[in-house]
Amino acid sequence: MGTAPSRIVLGLVMTGALVTATPPTASAAPVGGNNAHRFVSVMTRNLDEGTDFGYVEAVAAGTLDFPTAVGLTYSEVVASDVCGRAARAADEIAAAGPDLVSLQEAAVWTGPATVNCPGAATPQTIDAEAALLSRLAVDGAHYTVVKELDEFSSAPLGLVAPGLSFLDRDVLLARVAAPGQLSIGDVQAHHYATLVPILGLPILRGWISADVTLRGRTVRVIGTHLESFFEPVQQAQGAELVAGPANTALPVIVAGDLNTGPGSDQQRTYAALTGPAGFTDTWSVTHPGEDGFTDSYYTEDPLTITSGPTERIDLVLVRGALVPTADVMTGTTAPHPSDHAGVIATVRIPS
Repeated sequence: MGTAPSRIVLGLVMTGALVTATPPTASAAPVGGNNAHRFVSVMTRNLDEGTDFGYVEAVAAGTLDFPTAVGLTYSEVVASDVCGRAARAADEIAAAGPDLVSLQEAAVWTGPATVNCPGAATPQTIDAEAALLSRLAVDGAHYTVVKELDEFSSAPLGLVAPGLSFLDRDVLLARVAAPGQLSIGDVQAHHYATLVPILGLPILRGWISADVTLRGRTVRVIGTHLESFFEPVQQAQGAELVAGPANTALPVIVAGDLNTGPGSDQQRTYAALTGPAGFTDTWSVTHPGEDGFTDSYYTEDPLTITSGPTERIDLVLVRGALVPTADVMTGTTAPHPSDHAGVIATVRIPS
């Protein structure tokens, strides 16, 4: 989520002040012999919550009233088939088998429509994470939830339609491995302090980190979804990421929809992360000279197919004693599981 036009329109509803708040398959890592367990593969996957909230933004422009905007947004989400798309993303994960998966926009919607989303709490609940985990089980792919982080929700708004609610969520998954092959420790999750306010409410963004050990070699993996609508806030969040979970002597892998990168109209955060902060963009190493654009394959408001992605904002960044060896994109052919492509990076951990 977060095209340039949306950012421009959204500026109309911002208060002007910052808010402070607490399928292709991946190349398999070499196995056996001296190379066993010296590689870690990390995937970033934006599931697309089913709307860009363009109708809600139109409220500020005076072209729609709020109840109408909410109703249109919900109809758009139902039509986008969140759970079906999440199942296709699960098929990608099952086929590639990455060690860690950073999910963004794993949204939960509850409303009047009966949707029967696999794994969801009620027949009226659209739950992208539940649908994805349910399909992974069907696929025989064994993953566990390391941590969930609830982000922006409709709760403060009290929405106008009884029984209608929305919750955005980020999730970090880990592949279930044989004892001693992969272990997880020091799991943390926090919201950024610098946030964008919309209609007077902060849009929560945050990060999940975990220390991942593979046969005695430990790296810190961080999943995040940086702000898309206002670049100064995004830059501040990037700085918080560097000073917070990335402030470690361990090698670090950051995987997420960073809403900054090549082709984007917001590149200052990318420049800071790949410059002074010392991170390396794995795609630029494994695919030198290739754009590798990941966003957008389609847009909502209403749903339309684009001429193709124009920016690479879904990134895997590494710092420290890590060597990028392969990057593979998923979800690049129709029907697309998301408006974003997935990216799987395989990284060697030198002994």
